[in-house]
Amino acid sequence: MTMFSVIRARAGAAAVVIGAMSVLAVTARPAQAAVNPADCQFSYNLSVGRVAADCWNSTGSGWYIKLTCERFANGNHYYARGSIVYGSGVSAAQCDAHISEIADVEIVNI
Repeated sequence: MTMFSVIRARAGAAAVVIGAMSVLAVTARPAQAAVNPADCQFSYNLSVGRVAADCWNSTGSGWYIKLTCERFANGNHYYARGSIVYGSGVSAAQCDAHISEIADVEIVNI
């Protein structure tokens, strides 16, 4: 083996080690805290199919409210998504109360 082959082999091995370390560094980041639905106050206006979530979030992580709406005619579902909030705030969504009802309410962390 020539001197250049040894240097190339060592450089290649070093690149693999550095690449592996950078993958570990990227995946080892702590996850952002999620909004806990227990930290939310929900308000409902069922006459129009609207739900609002006023949530406390000490981090800047994003979240929104998502409603599962069930159609009266055929039972099919569709989703209504509220505005995205970063940190604490209010997100509201609305099903069409003329054609559906609220089947589920969920806080989605992004």
